[in-house]
Amino acid sequence: MTLIFPRYLLSLAYRCIGGGARLPRFSLRAKGLLAGLCWISAGFWCAAQPAEGTVAVSSAREIIDQLLAFIYSLGHLIGQGIVRLLNTILPSMAVPNELVDPIGLLAILTIFLAVATIAKRLVWIVVIAGWVLIIVRLIILIIQHYL
Repeated sequence: MTLIFPRYLLSLAYRCIGGGARLPRFSLRAKGLLAGLCWISAGFWCAAQPAEGTVAVSSAREIIDQLLAFIYSLGHLIGQGIVRLLNTILPSMAVPNELVDPIGLLAILTIFLAVATIAKRLVWIVVIAGWVLIIVRLIILIIQHYL
């Protein structure tokens, strides 16, 4: 009974909010990858915090330079991780070091596009829900005015 009851609640929740087909369903691998990326990015964020004696950034150009340097270093680290993974899976194949940066930057671009796709769907859900609520409110005002 304890195994069936939570599944029943989940299926009921999916039906109440419009069915599971409209909401993105992530596999366990995708959830693990997302959690790992969040953990890695939190580590980079903590490492990127300035020391107490440093001077604050003063110009927009310096901010852009630091942001681009951060993206490049993040792409380089991701590329190194992917190349290490390839070397672990295929130890006889040698991956050239020139491919580390392009692999990492393409991985960042892929992650960005995946997040943008999901965000686009969520924005449409919010916009549709907002229009529905406004129409319901207008119907209520019309009914109150004529009754």
